Amino acid sequence: MNRYPLTSQQKDPDRTERHSKLVIPMVWRITGELRIDALRGALNDVVERHEALRTRIHYDETDSGLDYQEVLPPLPVPFTVQDVPMAAGRSRDEVALELYHRANEELLEYSATPSLRANLYRFDDRDAVFTAVTHHLYGDHWSIGVFRREVAACYHARLSGQPAALKAPVQYREYATWQQEFLRSERAETSRRFWSDTLAGAELVTLPTDRPFDPEALTERSAVRTFGLDAADTARLTACASAKRCSVWHLLLAAAMALTGQVRGSTEITLLTVNNSREVRDFRDTIGFFANLIPLRLRFGDCQSFGDLMMLARRTSVAAHQNAIPIREILELAPGLMNSFGAPGSMPFVFNYVRRSAFVDQYQFADKVEQVVAPEEVPAMYHRGACTWDVELLGSGVLRCVIEYEPSMVDDRTIDRWGSEFINLLLTIADRPEQAWKLG
Repeated sequence: MNRYPLTSQQKDPDRTERHSKLVIPMVWRITGELRIDALRGALNDVVERHEALRTRIHYDETDSGLDYQEVLPPLPVPFTVQDVPMAAGRSRDEVALELYHRANEELLEYSATPSLRANLYRFDDRDAVFTAVTHHLYGDHWSIGVFRREVAACYHARLSGQPAALKAPVQYREYATWQQEFLRSERAETSRRFWSDTLAGAELVTLPTDRPFDPEALTERSAVRTFGLDAADTARLTACASAKRCSVWHLLLAAAMALTGQVRGSTEITLLTVNNSREVRDFRDTIGFFANLIPLRLRFGDCQSFGDLMMLARRTSVAAHQNAIPIREILELAPGLMNSFGAPGSMPFVFNYVRRSAFVDQYQFADKVEQVVAPEEVPAMYHRGACTWDVELLGSGVLRCVIEYEPSMVDDRTIDRWGSEFINLLLTIADRPEQAWKLG
């Protein structure tokens, strides 16, 4: 049996999440001629290339440290093809959105192998919706872009009879080995000292609630609100960030600082963020679960302008990412960091800039392959009693912010006020980065 150690990302979920059926969904609208046999073969080729999609995790419920991942031989991908009859008065776009929501609702056991399920729903021979899911323990949002590129390359290779123009991937199990070696290194010790010093006395920022958390009052689902900027406004953000030698992420952090500072009345926050953990270039083209939580301690009382907030965001983010270690180790170094999460009248807050690998929409295997995007997201089933902000730059150039929250704790109008203010701050920073900023 091919046994390998787990990564910290695979170890971190508690037992409830370990046995959950959460998935990473991929939903694309395909127009033009499509060879189903070539697509089926391409899916099998990608699973053969990437061990993460044919890995099974074994958890020892006694917590004796005997957890491991097992890489299995290549297996055919479960792939169904079905024609979609159109009812009168319904459009294909509406059906595509229904299939998108269905994929997001799909459940998959983490022990299922291969950890990929795919479907093709055909309106006709030149119009279809492709859906695929893998368990979140074997993939992340960055992996979606890697998967899309490789499916396209393997599809065209099947048609041409020539090998796909892809280099051999670095496998996810190699990341597990690299991570273990890194955590024993002097560099990791330096990073531990960085976090111990940086987070001394810090507590993660939370958002105030309209009502206390009451587990007995929980609705069936959390709730969501969607906010965004069109492509033209998003281009203004990108141009502003570039002019300041920053990334869009730094501008988003500047707006988050300003908003959270106003909400909490403080010029010092420690914000819990999500990092895609692909700083090591060798793993940029690896399918697997790399996402890690990174706390950013931001002291912005001396910032005079929005541009100053961006510079602080850049310095803080760069230093944190250069010293990235698993969140479980950070929590051991700063045991009081999460004390605020249990405080009455407060709601845990996670800020996430969803990053997919670059140029995803360039990878075509028909006349047109585009991501299906719902105008309004549906709530997930696992963020209870918390608030998450997922900001994503879509292929269309639109920037979208999805806020998921606990409706038993916070009113819709509160979320609407925060979301609208966040968008206004983004536009203000983009247009007038030198504008004076102050709390209150």
